[in-house]
Amino acid sequence: MRAVVLSHCFADPEHRQKLKELAALGWSLTVAVPSGKAGTDGALRLVPIGTAGDPEAPATLRWNPRTIRRLLTDVRPALVYAEEEPGTHGAYVAVREGHRLGIPGVVYARTSLPVTRSLFERRRYAHTLRLAAGAVGINASATGLLRQTAPDLATLVVPQTGVTAPTSPQRLPHDGLTMAFVGRLVPERGADRLLRACGQLMGPWTLSLVGTGPEQVALEDLAQRLGLASRLRWLGALSREQVTALWPEIDCLVVPSRATPDWVESWSPVLVDAMAHGVASVVSAEGALPEVVREGGVVFADDEELLVALQQLLTDPDRRRALGDAGRRRVLEHYQDASLARALDGFWRSVVAARTPVGT
Repeated sequence: MRAVVLSHCFADPEHRQKLKELAALGWSLTVAVPSGKAGTDGALRLVPIGTAGDPEAPATLRWNPRTIRRLLTDVRPALVYAEEEPGTHGAYVAVREGHRLGIPGVVYARTSLPVTRSLFERRRYAHTLRLAAGAVGINASATGLLRQTAPDLATLVVPQTGVTAPTSPQRLPHDGLTMAFVGRLVPERGADRLLRACGQLMGPWTLSLVGTGPEQVALEDLAQRLGLASRLRWLGALSREQVTALWPEIDCLVVPSRATPDWVESWSPVLVDAMAHGVASVVSAEGALPEVVREGGVVFADDEELLVALQQLLTDPDRRRALGDAGRRRVLEHYQDASLARALDGFWRSVVAARTPVGT
């Protein structure tokens, strides 16, 4: 079955593994990207589409409608999938041109909070969803927002990118509870609430903090006042590979974020990577991370629950190992690229079947 996939994300070869897994499931994929040269990447056919706008702000790009129409006419796919927000020009043009040719369109949403849009943007957003045959969201909040505009729209929740889980995670022996915080040092990331909880823990523990930001000095002062300095490692900004190299010595990743009117945790590649390596997770109930970890982590609603969760992990090594194992199983079942591809494959086929007249 043929499909045309349009997204700025797939201009980067590192983001195409999900598509290659879909090709292995029987899809013949033509991938429209805003830059590069025409060619192939394994089973994928790559087609650059002319765009106008700032490449550093891909949501603002204007895709060439005539080129997209010609591509859809030439390929005649069973489905067009725009892995772009429904309010963007790329998603609108892909779905509109597909609709004109009788090709069902699916869009992708990461937006997890209500957004203030101009009148023109609201109309384009609503028009895109009216024409779309389905939508994929990064979390339940994202798909819920879509259904406020299009209540009958078929939806699927699946993250945008998968993770590669190690075959056999390594664990280094150590004493006590070793914890990590990874994120920008800003109030909404909640590092201060983690430090305050650590200040009340009874027993041996250490905390590695990865990241920089405007709150670092204030957080270092807080750690001094709480008498925690000797148990903390301030590692600064690290690459993804350097963060991954930390996991063998970490028992627990803590994500103590706070939702604000303008921001919420919608997805966390770092969290899923830690889970893939058998690291137990403790996450705030605010945002989408509880639906990410489920049985593979501990969810806390307030600072007291955070303290209780950390104290239990400190005193019960078997519990943190069990949580780490559960989190890893969840990643293997749901968050590898092959898992994402299977979910998309089933959804795409259901969308195509719903638009195909009986008997054809």
